[in-house]
Amino acid sequence: MKESIKVLKRNPSIELLRILMMMQIIFLHVADYGDYSDVAQQMEGKVELTYWVIWLMCRCPVFMFVIITGYFMSTRKELFSRDRMIRCYLPMLFYSITIPLAYMLIKKELLPTDAIAKAFIPFLSRTWYFMTLYLLILLISPFLNRMVDGLTRKQFLYLIGICFFMFSIWQPISMIEPFEGIIGIQKILFTQGGKSLYDFIYMYLLGAYMRRYHFFKKHENESDSIWDKPAIYLVAFLLLGLFNVLLVYLYPDEQIETVVGFNDNPIAVLQCMVLFRTFEKIDLRHHVKLGNVINTISAGNLGIYMIHEHPIIRDFIWNDVFPIGYTGFYKQRFYILYVLIIIIIIYCACWIIEFMRKMLFKALTPKKDS
Repeated sequence: MKESIKVLKRNPSIELLRILMMMQIIFLHVADYGDYSDVAQQMEGKVELTYWVIWLMCRCPVFMFVIITGYFMSTRKELFSRDRMIRCYLPMLFYSITIPLAYMLIKKELLPTDAIAKAFIPFLSRTWYFMTLYLLILLISPFLNRMVDGLTRKQFLYLIGICFFMFSIWQPISMIEPFEGIIGIQKILFTQGGKSLYDFIYMYLLGAYMRRYHFFKKHENESDSIWDKPAIYLVAFLLLGLFNVLLVYLYPDEQIETVVGFNDNPIAVLQCMVLFRTFEKIDLRHHVKLGNVINTISAGNLGIYMIHEHPIIRDFIWNDVFPIGYTGFYKQRFYILYVLIIIIIIYCACWIIEFMRKMLFKALTPKKDS
């Protein structure tokens, strides 16, 4: 019984979703830093089609992490959690300092003065944009929670609808023909493709709404809708992704390729919602051993992100370890399998490093008297 209660503190289904989303983030870095995006569009044909299908099925990870944060944190009543902020910031500071230090020791050369200074202020210097925004969400979440606690379901739905219109309708329409130049967002809404504090608040609120009202019912103990099934949501996710692919190939404006790649484009937001509900409906809480494994793996996700996305490690991975940014790599018959292997290697290697960091922190943390 004790073991089951322990597992239920972290939902293995949602933790499995976190793991898959982190792997998607690594894939997106394959597309960017491994030049998959550029090479595939140059090669055209099957390689380009494969790229668009996979890439547009991977538009959810950044927003999904924020939705999950809103889902779990929106019910908290405390005004401010100092311990949570510290647990988030200390790993940032650790990797921000130790990675440049290790680089200088190994290369036996000094980094520029500004790079050294930035290492000591990762939150302000934006070493990782996601981590800075994540900390900001943690700071303001208690106030967001108090706001949504005072909303009725109808009022909350209006709020989500307003956010959806502003960030997922108004913004993308302003960037494509024939509306570009007629509808504008300059100095009003620009969110850098879904990588702004605006969007993170938007997704936090969406996660809070999903926690309270889901799609078809208010509470889990109410009768299920015939449509409220994991398989239905998964099919919807795939169809939405394929619709995005269709837009890329059929829409005459080349700008559509940029817009469909935004995290906050309407199709991607809907994909986030149905994919989250897919895993929310899959119940792994009774599989205690499997749940413990999933939860343990998932606990390393933020460390995995910070390690492989640090500028120094990023250059090392994509220039020295996996220099795959050339046409020959993507001409191989099983290049997708090789990409998957690369993703798993990066994930596992960074997870091991993060696990070692946690063990170090645990050893250095004074034990509280019982």
